[in-house]
Amino acid sequence: MNTKLTLTIDDNIISEAKKYAAQRRISLSKLVEFYFSSLTSSATKKAEKLPPVTSALYGMVKNVKVANDRKALEDALVDKYL
Repeated sequence: MNTKLTLTIDDNIISEAKKYAAQRRISLSKLVEFYFSSLTSSATKKAEKLPPVTSALYGMVKNVKVANDRKALEDALVDKYL
């Protein structure tokens, strides 16, 4: 069963998404459906492949974005080796 969904997305992103979908000869709706499907299935598959202990801990810690990855790596290496 198909259900209509209304999304609010930036005009530039919509334009680029339409071009992307047209190049692949699929509708924008189908592209969004594939994307949502890949999100839900990949998260489920990752959790299923993990060992039981790791699987129980999966998702407990949020991914923290470091402002400067290179600086963070440099700091970690300095701490480790100096």
